[in-house]
Amino acid sequence: MIENKTKLAYSLIHETGESIDTDRFLFACRGNFNSSITDNILFLTEGNLHDLDSSKISKKVYYLMVEGLQNITRHQHYTHDGHSYEGGLFIINRHPEAYSITYGNWVAADIKDMLEERLGTISNKEQSELKEYYLEILSSSGFSSKGGAGLGLVDMARKSSGKLSYHFVPVNDGYFYYLNLCIAIDPEVYDAQDPQGYLDRAVALHDEMIACEAQILFKGLLHEDNVNHLSNQIDTTISDDPEGGGLGLVMTELLRNVAKHAYNRYNYPGKPGVFMLQKNDKRYCMFSGNYVQSDKTETLDKIVSAINVLTTDELTKYLATHAEGAESSKGKGLMQLRKISGHEIDHEILVHRSDPPFFILQIHLSK
Repeated sequence: MIENKTKLAYSLIHETGESIDTDRFLFACRGNFNSSITDNILFLTEGNLHDLDSSKISKKVYYLMVEGLQNITRHQHYTHDGHSYEGGLFIINRHPEAYSITYGNWVAADIKDMLEERLGTISNKEQSELKEYYLEILSSSGFSSKGGAGLGLVDMARKSSGKLSYHFVPVNDGYFYYLNLCIAIDPEVYDAQDPQGYLDRAVALHDEMIACEAQILFKGLLHEDNVNHLSNQIDTTISDDPEGGGLGLVMTELLRNVAKHAYNRYNYPGKPGVFMLQKNDKRYCMFSGNYVQSDKTETLDKIVSAINVLTTDELTKYLATHAEGAESSKGKGLMQLRKISGHEIDHEILVHRSDPPFFILQIHLSK
């Protein structure tokens, strides 16, 4: 079972990495949401927004994120029983023509009926009608926040580009509720798109994350600032889990390793990479994926293989005697990962004719 989930994880990371030159930013998180987690999501995403797009677009996306994350935190259903759909879901994906933002959480059947009716009313209105509808609700107090669709939702629809999309999946005597909104980057191209298509892609990604038990998936440009925020995000996610001890150190070292060594073929303001946190059978795994130069693959493969046969004492001695940055310290970051995790490093180098090789690392952490 674990082996199958690992194969699915490798496939998801490679698939996510292949689109990094067009869909240049993705962050997906499922599970329990609290104020610390949402703050780290906002910090992490804000930096990428400013790196990639105008202030006008960034502000619109940021507003929708804040409103949606507040709704997830307020309405999520979390029982700590390990069910695949417990807690909430947040996905932001930057496509060439638009940002797609998807939120999700479980709702009871009676709430679903009420919510579906109200969402239908909102989605059937044109942008020009939403402001009047907002004022109408405000004056009559006709929307109850208990129904899951208050003024905030109407205002989110007003701030988004085009119509909102939603979907309900039957789960545990209730429904998992998906809501998707978009902000156009290129309005002319976006107008030709079907808004439902963005939601369908988000639901498919959620299904893939569930299948391989991924909790966090990130694709973007990495530099020192967002490496720290992503590390904080992971630390916060596992802070209450006794099985997660030491994972924060592994994550930080892995992220920094990719931020330092990944192949940046387009001179982006950061190194393009993919990261995933997986938990299955009470153990954590961290994966990274990034492009490498073709002439480096053989050397890289030899370095990982050589590190995996070193004993703990040999690792300790090498790390203590080789200075960071020296030519002789090649592979030191991977050695740190090997020592901290206590497990061999699994890896795969995928070679395609049209692209640079894609390098995937898997780091285990378990008792």
